[in-house]
Amino acid sequence: MDVDGADTAEPQRSGGTPAGQLARLLARADNGAAAAGGLDAVRRALMHHCGLQSCRHAKSPRRMNRRTFRHSFLLPDGTVRVLWELEHDTGPDAVPQRSVFAEQEELTLAEWEVDTAFGGTTGPQELPYGSSGGIRREHGTEDLDALLAPGGGESALRRAYTEGDSAEHARRLLRRAANAGAPGSEVGIRLRAAIAHDISIVTRRSALVAGRHVSWSLYEHAFLLLDGSELSLWEIDHTRTPSGDPVCEVYASQDAALDTAIRRIEAG
Repeated sequence: MDVDGADTAEPQRSGGTPAGQLARLLARADNGAAAAGGLDAVRRALMHHCGLQSCRHAKSPRRMNRRTFRHSFLLPDGTVRVLWELEHDTGPDAVPQRSVFAEQEELTLAEWEVDTAFGGTTGPQELPYGSSGGIRREHGTEDLDALLAPGGGESALRRAYTEGDSAEHARRLLRRAANAGAPGSEVGIRLRAAIAHDISIVTRRSALVAGRHVSWSLYEHAFLLLDGSELSLWEIDHTRTPSGDPVCEVYASQDAALDTAIRRIEAG
């Protein structure tokens, strides 16, 4: 994955009206004209939210990237319509290609076809969200929660903050970080003022690296501070260790965490 700027909602995939987001999604997709026919109801959507669902990156034999984005649209009848955007540069000319899918099965097959360029795959292997190694999930309350986030408009996610021991949770998280670049004392001091926190899983992946199965998970630890501000730390739990035992690394930004996961842990 090209982790530069690979936030949950990139500028081109957030902001504006839902109809405008749909139009841009279809315009940049190679199959946009073919996909547009069955999306009349989505053009009347009230809200839109986009999130990075999965990604893959390789440095050899040449640099390749694959990202899948999940677009959720809240319709006037209260239902949520989900579209998936697949972006990759695995073709011989390395030109970025984009496709949009309305069916999860079609997306899974397309991801598998793209991922064969990375090697080591024999068929679609992504598992349902909530099971080991997978991140796929059905249309559900998560989409509606994201769209109806108070004060968040189109790009915010609702925080289910839990009060109690938040400062201690932050202290333990930073203490168990094994990476040299973990947030330091300045962040630790700020988090002493944490009065509530929320933990959410962002993505979970597994890969075959040097003949060994390696898995990693990315978590966001969001903290609410006394002054009403928020601060997030990003935790990578992975098994890319000599013994295969899990280890925790903590980063100040999602980009830095994903860079570690994709470039160092998964790509080797």
